[in-house]
Amino acid sequence: MPKKYIDSRGWKYQVMPGLGENTFKARYQRPEKQGDVGWKGVAAVPWRGSREEAQTDLDQLAEKKGWAEWNG
Repeated sequence: MPKKYIDSRGWKYQVMPGLGENTFKARYQRPEKQGDVGWKGVAAVPWRGSREEAQTDLDQLAEKKGWAEWNG
């Protein structure tokens, strides 16, 4: 199961598909948003051709930033 993260501000992070085939990117959602609303691409990581590559980007960024895992 893919890992999701949350930072100290309450911002949530997860990998989500983009438009078209084989496009994936780490995305974030601010705490005032809920559900499927308000997810935006993380500028620090590129679009990837597989979910696994995008998850690796997110995992590395989370480790670098000290984010906690989130079970949302």
